[in-house]
Amino acid sequence: MWEIYAYQNSASLFGVFNAAAAIHASGDYMSAVAAVAFCGFVAALIAYAFAPEKLQGWKWLATVVLVFSLLIVPKVTVGIVDKTGSAPVQIVDNVPFGAAMLGSLTSTIGHTLTVLFETAFQVIPGAGALPSELSYERNGLMFGNRLIRETGNVVFQDPNFRTDLINFIHNCTTYDLLDGTISPATFSTSDDVWPLMATPNPARFTPITNATGSTVEICPTAYQNLNGRLPAQITRIQGQLAFQLNPTLPGAAAASVIAGQIQQAYLKNSIATASATAADVIRQNAMLNAIADTGKIVGQKVNDPAAMVLAVGRAQGVAQQNAAWINAGKVAEQALPVFRNVIEAVSYALFPLFVLLLLLTSGRETMMAFKGYAAILIWIQLWPPLYAVLNYMASIYAAYDIAAAADLGTGLKGLTLQTASSIYSRAISGEAIVGYLSISIPFLAWTAVKRMENFGS
Repeated sequence: MWEIYAYQNSASLFGVFNAAAAIHASGDYMSAVAAVAFCGFVAALIAYAFAPEKLQGWKWLATVVLVFSLLIVPKVTVGIVDKTGSAPVQIVDNVPFGAAMLGSLTSTIGHTLTVLFETAFQVIPGAGALPSELSYERNGLMFGNRLIRETGNVVFQDPNFRTDLINFIHNCTTYDLLDGTISPATFSTSDDVWPLMATPNPARFTPITNATGSTVEICPTAYQNLNGRLPAQITRIQGQLAFQLNPTLPGAAAASVIAGQIQQAYLKNSIATASATAADVIRQNAMLNAIADTGKIVGQKVNDPAAMVLAVGRAQGVAQQNAAWINAGKVAEQALPVFRNVIEAVSYALFPLFVLLLLLTSGRETMMAFKGYAAILIWIQLWPPLYAVLNYMASIYAAYDIAAAADLGTGLKGLTLQTASSIYSRAISGEAIVGYLSISIPFLAWTAVKRMENFGS
């Protein structure tokens, strides 16, 4: 079996190779081959009649025999190996030997180089090591930054829970901060604000939703109610992140890896300690967003136009600043990988037409055409190892940049009210930089291929 390695496009390659097998087995395609071969025969016959000493006719005949006997007639089995998911190898039978051989050889070279680079990156001692969860082959470019961006936007999904939490923050936590029950300095620099809110003043009240409507509870009772409902909310957010960040994985596999991915991303970027779990990270992000939402919503509740204008202006300013960075980051995250996969699929899909064109060539022309087609496949397979190097360099740079944004000025680092905005901005700006750099990868790969074509000439 000839293996072809896929990067988030195993389904499309499976379809392309099935189509190629069906085309080569169809009578219509064989009729096209016969027609082209006849045209080539006529051209070769005329060339031989006018210049028999050049043996053009015999060269063409030998070329046709080789093309048929090596590229078309032998049928083999191809296995599509998905490197970014846990799906089983997809088997395609009756694929022409030429397509399978060229695809497998070039794909294996690119895959081997990528694995060697990324294995080396993972065992480098010290801060230069890159966790396997953040490698390019598994999850694409700048996966750590994407994890920070997505987790930084999480909110509690249950509207009742979210309403109860915002009311609790407004009616209980805000006043605890005002009267010193909770130290504002400690609260703003804490990397886990929820436990700090656990002992509110029992003389204050807040509404809590229940099965029959809502009741007014004292703040300590409300905290216990929210704390009991909180784990289910975190699990729901974690499940949503699993599917968003691992779209090529089956549901169970995505759910099993998301916790390790989040933990490694925050640990590598010095935003969390080794003891922090994925649930702790999600809870802190969601709580920080709930605190920010409280300030916006309360202005509406108390009919405070100044607070509302300030909240809207701040939100618009952040959105405008981050919009360009997010768009550039999408180039690295989605556009170029899709571009590569489309070119790869089209190249394999062109193999039936490539064979027909070979029947019109002979001798050196055939070898040059074959070399050109192989060069395109090699060019495509050079992208993954180059992307792996870019991902490593960018991830290491981003780790220092995000760690600086998480510094509280006391030697401590963490995701807090003070640092959350800076961490998010640094994460998406890092993606933007890589988005611009990733555009150069196809050109570097093409330059390398064209220079290598001159070796030995």
